[in-house]
Amino acid sequence: MTETLNRPIAADRKRRFGQWLVYDVLLLPTGLLSMADAIIGEPERAARRWQVAPKSNARTFADGLLSAVLGLASLFVLFLTVLAVVRGPFWGFVEHGPVEPGTWGGPSRAGAWVTHGVLAVPCIVAFLFVLSGIAALQALLVAGTRRWVLPATIVVAGGTLAFFWAWLQQV
Repeated sequence: MTETLNRPIAADRKRRFGQWLVYDVLLLPTGLLSMADAIIGEPERAARRWQVAPKSNARTFADGLLSAVLGLASLFVLFLTVLAVVRGPFWGFVEHGPVEPGTWGGPSRAGAWVTHGVLAVPCIVAFLFVLSGIAALQALLVAGTRRWVLPATIVVAGGTLAFFWAWLQQV
């Protein structure tokens, strides 16, 4: 009985999670479009896109800017997720050279493969939760329902920009 009751809930959670991933991928372009809407004086178009009540041009621009930064963070976390999948459980398929000294799990190829896979799986799960959290934070931001959301979004966006600046300096 409980098994049949839990099936729709589990399917709904999977569908919602998939929707959040798509939402994350579309955050950057949609944020840029919202900024453009604010610049040309049409915040109503951005409000329809976000499915919220219209806001001022300044608020629409700010929401668009923060959404674009969160979208950039989402794309980077999605990149890390794909990288963790490819370089984790499938390490042996992408790494064909000899196992170098200092390789995680070395000196054997099997040990390195297992170690990369075991370390990548929790990272993949964490990255997916981060992606759903970014989507939820941005949805709360444009809805404007809670007072803590704007400061939290500013902190996350500022941390994202600082991280990207540091990452670009090393590349």
